[in-house]
Amino acid sequence: ARLAAANPGYDYTTPSRNVYDRLTDIDAPLQAGNKIGGVSARVKRGVGPGTLTSITAWRFWDWKPQNDRDFTGASVVSKSQNPSQQDQYSQEFRYNYESDRIDFVVGLFGFKQRIDTQGTEQQGIDATRYSLAPSTDPNNVYNRPEVLNGLTASNRQYLKSDSAALYGQLSFKVTPELTIQPGLRVNYDKKEGFYERLVTTGAGNVIVSCSPLATNGNPELTAQCGIYQPQLTQPSVSDWNFSYDLNVNYKFTPDILGYVTYAKSFKTVGINQNGLPLDTNNQPVLSASTVKPESVNHFEIGLKTQLFDRRATFNLTAFRTEISNFQATVNGGQFGTVRGYLANAEKVRSQGIEADFKIRTSDRFTAYANAAYTDAKYEKFTSAPCPPELSGGANQPANVAPDYSQPGVPGAASPRQCDISGQNLPGVSKWAFSVGAEINAPVNLLDKDGQVYLGVDGNYRSSWNSNASPSIYTQVKGYALANLRAGFRGEGFDVFGWVRNVFDKQYIELLQVAPGNVGLIAGTPGDPQTWGGTIKFNF
Repeated sequence: ARLAAANPGYDYTTPSRNVYDRLTDIDAPLQAGNKIGGVSARVKRGVGPGTLTSITAWRFWDWKPQNDRDFTGASVVSKSQNPSQQDQYSQEFRYNYESDRIDFVVGLFGFKQRIDTQGTEQQGIDATRYSLAPSTDPNNVYNRPEVLNGLTASNRQYLKSDSAALYGQLSFKVTPELTIQPGLRVNYDKKEGFYERLVTTGAGNVIVSCSPLATNGNPELTAQCGIYQPQLTQPSVSDWNFSYDLNVNYKFTPDILGYVTYAKSFKTVGINQNGLPLDTNNQPVLSASTVKPESVNHFEIGLKTQLFDRRATFNLTAFRTEISNFQATVNGGQFGTVRGYLANAEKVRSQGIEADFKIRTSDRFTAYANAAYTDAKYEKFTSAPCPPELSGGANQPANVAPDYSQPGVPGAASPRQCDISGQNLPGVSKWAFSVGAEINAPVNLLDKDGQVYLGVDGNYRSSWNSNASPSIYTQVKGYALANLRAGFRGEGFDVFGWVRNVFDKQYIELLQVAPGNVGLIAGTPGDPQTWGGTIKFNF
């Protein structure tokens, strides 16, 4: 739409603007080549009163992708590929002991990983009209396709991760009804990265610098540096973390158990390896090369019950999770961070209630129902990238209070950063429900004893936002789906047909902000009504 509006007579139009037509229109090759493999060895041996277990594992992943990152048939991003090779090794030693009143496990765990990536991003002949500010001046870079056509970022990078942990868990039955389960873990993590981006123009000239001194008075270089900038970073970070938890559960009756849990945990330090965001001078923000570890406090209280002669189960849980330095994947709207990057939000909170009910009235009928309410917010995130409706304009002056009053207004100034404290976390629905039932009958079919059965499942989730900085353009509507299955099963086999999305509901799974602050929102529609069959054998 932007290309068509800015270029009367331009011969490109999208085949459809209805996402549910499920029509793709791309001009770059697609590939998702995968080679995955590994091996593991597990050895168990009785040692004293307990059991010693050793688990040794190796895994590799060879990933060969190619994408069209502008999502259109216009040649904006003509090449986007970041093939990578991953090797990882792990070793765990675990000792278990069990008795009538005391169970415990202690262990050592080690992990080593290396990921190498060779990336290429390239602009196409339509890039200037798509990414630069419109102008009627024929000499302006906007009207000169050669300025961005062929502009290429060649990336070379690696990430090395090493981790070691010592852990222990104890279960102590104070009385037949009361059990206390404390646990602890000491973790050391070290990460080393290397990222080099070499930028060349369509004429093959290497861009050495994008500093204000280099770009001043050079509109061609300014435009090119607004897309890709040469970068070289070698971040290294390490950290110790101590985590622990305590669970106390009490059996009020043989069929009613209550519990409370507190857990102090963490998410390890991180490194940004796909390009750094830029400051107002088009220089990489080096402080963003590493991210702090998350610090997590989790509280939970719950009840587990069995009813009606244990033919029914009802569980109820309430929880609250508080996270400091939450590692959010954000989108700064820049081509140089096309896949987003990690940033620390000062504080995040998630709390809610979950309930599930299952009943088996007989061997012939079962049913279930689950419900969850979740309230997940940024309690404090004062320096988040702005959503698209507040991006793309000239930056507001430094040290000026952000002006959020003109979202989506052409020509309005854009805040340098946005305070999204109090807004919802991405991807989280406030309400989620699921229900289902299955009925069966015994039969003998083709000399096989078994059951014919019919099952139905339904689920619903309320609306949510799919952008890290909530946007009016990435609000995904809630939806409900129904699935059916019917078949014949017996000892060692199961043959059934199924229908997913029975009523052919049109719904969106994800709305994604495209890079470059050009107003493109890419939608991923959910699967339409789909049917098929499955044959399973166990031997």
